[in-house]
Amino acid sequence: MAGLSPRFLGRTSPPVDAIAARRLVALLLEHQDRRRQLLQIHSQLIAHQVFDRRPTPWHALLKAYSHGPHPQDALQLFRHARWHAADDTYAFTFALKACAGLGWPRCCMQLHGLVVRKGFEFQTYVHTALVNVYILCGCLADSRMAFEEMPVKNAVSWNVVITGFAGWGEVEYARLLFERMPCRNVVSWSGMIDGYTRACRPVEAVALFRRMMAEGISPSEITVLAVVPALSNVGKILIGEALHGYCEKEGLVWDVRVGNSLIDLYAKIGSIQNSLRVFDEMLDRRNLVSWTSIISGFAMHGLSVKAVELFADMRRAGIRPNRITFLSVLHACSHGGLVEQGVAFFKSMIYEYNINPDVKHFGCIIDMLGRAGRLREAEQIIRDFPVEVNATVWRTLLGCCSKYGEVEMGERTMKKILALEREFGGDFVVLSNMLTELRRFSDAEIVRKLVDQRNSVKVPGLALVDGTQ
Repeated sequence: MAGLSPRFLGRTSPPVDAIAARRLVALLLEHQDRRRQLLQIHSQLIAHQVFDRRPTPWHALLKAYSHGPHPQDALQLFRHARWHAADDTYAFTFALKACAGLGWPRCCMQLHGLVVRKGFEFQTYVHTALVNVYILCGCLADSRMAFEEMPVKNAVSWNVVITGFAGWGEVEYARLLFERMPCRNVVSWSGMIDGYTRACRPVEAVALFRRMMAEGISPSEITVLAVVPALSNVGKILIGEALHGYCEKEGLVWDVRVGNSLIDLYAKIGSIQNSLRVFDEMLDRRNLVSWTSIISGFAMHGLSVKAVELFADMRRAGIRPNRITFLSVLHACSHGGLVEQGVAFFKSMIYEYNINPDVKHFGCIIDMLGRAGRLREAEQIIRDFPVEVNATVWRTLLGCCSKYGEVEMGERTMKKILALEREFGGDFVVLSNMLTELRRFSDAEIVRKLVDQRNSVKVPGLALVDGTQ
């Protein structure tokens, strides 16, 4: 940064008084996300000799840079702060924050050495910031060592390492620390539950949530957001209704994120009426996620007409749909046989809202047209797609070919699938069944033998009964 050169630091402009300096510092905090304004204020601070041996201006500027979009500037400023005796614990904390934003582990290690050299490792909040940086940089072994070396640990220290390791999927070590933590709080419980949910271990997440409630710890909005996906996976409707009741009692349902998560939860555990009731009670708090969740829920339950009506209501309410909203309404049209409406939505997405469709949108259109028997049109759309589609799209068309007995197109589709993916045996079974229905038994037998010759595997189906396979 040119503004930090000794030439500028030595300028002899008249110094400003303490009030003016505080105003400049306040401006820093207001414009910490705007680089140009930040540099202008920075130059004013330098020109008016605000950077004397007082650490406060250094701290304000370090904080502004470390929280802004260019944290590397904070590290350059930190070097100058050390020359001017402003390298106290606060300065190190902001420098570590900058390292975390940049994801520079080597810089973190250098700062770690300076922390030890200055004797700041005995300052709990500095050491906690150090552990947090190691975790954010993915240096889990270093963060574990730094945490174990901490002479004094507070609740923040424990929570940083528990939530950090759980976020990286290291739930076993996180759970070990969780059980060792002297005084667990709602942050600890929420972090651990979220870790299990992210690690696709919903049963453990729900069990820990029930234990949390039994021990008298009141869940927060973050806890609710962490446990709802787990409840969706295990299908525990009674726990979901109990959670909803708690959110209403404690006022958590007024948080739009909680309301949206409850809409999604009820839709996934089979209670679409409760999902609609939560949506209706949100009134003016609804946002795009709320509308998308309820449309997706009705599409999931096969209530296509209602999903399309809600989509129209959303547009009348002035909410602009995004690509996920369009994907939900296209799913609804596909499963409800609303082909013309689905095609109209697809064109509206492209030409009215300027949203470029991706493979998932094309997959919906292919499925929609295929279900309606318009296979030639579906195949032409795939061929006209500007990029190569994946095997899933071609597999969708293959299933439609099987439904309508289009063997010739099915064989062409099968060749496309084999060019992209060879190990899935279910495609051979579909083609073999098509040939068998046309009484082409010898061809069907040849296709069946290809499964063994190519070492293809047919994935067995699974059924969930009361949350167990």
